[in-house]
Amino acid sequence: MQVCETLDKIPQVLAEGGMTVDEAAMKVLEVVYTNPGRFNLLDMAEDERSDFLLETLPKFRRLLERYDKSLGPLGAYVYYSLPGWRFTWSKRFWDSASGKKGVGPSIRDIYEDTLERRPLLVAEPRGAKKRQGNGDSVSLVFKRVFGPVKYSLEPREKVHRQRSALVLALKSAWYIDDDSVKKVCGFCGCSSENMNQVLEKIKTSLVEKNERRQDMAERRDKAWYFVCKYRQRLAALSPNSDAWKKVKRKLDYQLSSWKTKNRLLQGCRMNVTPRNEDLAKMLHLHPHRITAFLRYARKMADQGETLLSSESAEDE
Repeated sequence: MQVCETLDKIPQVLAEGGMTVDEAAMKVLEVVYTNPGRFNLLDMAEDERSDFLLETLPKFRRLLERYDKSLGPLGAYVYYSLPGWRFTWSKRFWDSASGKKGVGPSIRDIYEDTLERRPLLVAEPRGAKKRQGNGDSVSLVFKRVFGPVKYSLEPREKVHRQRSALVLALKSAWYIDDDSVKKVCGFCGCSSENMNQVLEKIKTSLVEKNERRQDMAERRDKAWYFVCKYRQRLAALSPNSDAWKKVKRKLDYQLSSWKTKNRLLQGCRMNVTPRNEDLAKMLHLHPHRITAFLRYARKMADQGETLLSSESAEDE
């Protein structure tokens, strides 16, 4: 009930000028994102839910613009609108994953295109580890790091650091440089060549996500261009004239749009990184372990410590 009351108050605050339409739409997004159970979104992974809501943000704005309080509370509007939006988004998502623009692609076509375009989502067949002996599979590359801990040979703390460093490197695949790869490989005892192959595989799956971020950045820059343009035009007009008020409304809209897009770009959800669920499938781990390793890496960073030892350089 409290969630509904929070949403139902937004139209009144909006009408009183307490927030702009863009700010109101962002508030709706935040309420939905932080209350997935209330809006039947618990079955979506956290990263997937974030991507869905970010792409739905313009629809929240249009919903607020045409909202009629006489027909019902805003919470009901949002609740009954989300299933249709989610269906459209899911359909477009899987169409994009299949890579097919034609009508009626076969199941084999979809499967093969998924292998090519979204490699992280494809689990290896059962028994693949035993059949492959060339070390080129992801699971075999990191078998030593994520295998059973040999307490007599390596301290538990060092093993945990190695795993956290490796997961953090894979999570940062789009941004990590060659020098950092060598340091991680040296610390974890992995081959740089195999590590780079895995990183390239991850990068391939992140191309579309990078395109979405670039598109958001371009729209952010475009909004700032109009902010500068309308500020110059406003300075040349008589204050409080009709023309001045019209330009001022345009300026406020573009400025709000710029702030919203800038906030989204600065948030971690717009970073070009693989989902924790995808990394877990790739490493044959439970997703909560990926989260734990990343949390440990953040804890070390907050304490001013490094995951890698001072001699973390690969001997090649």
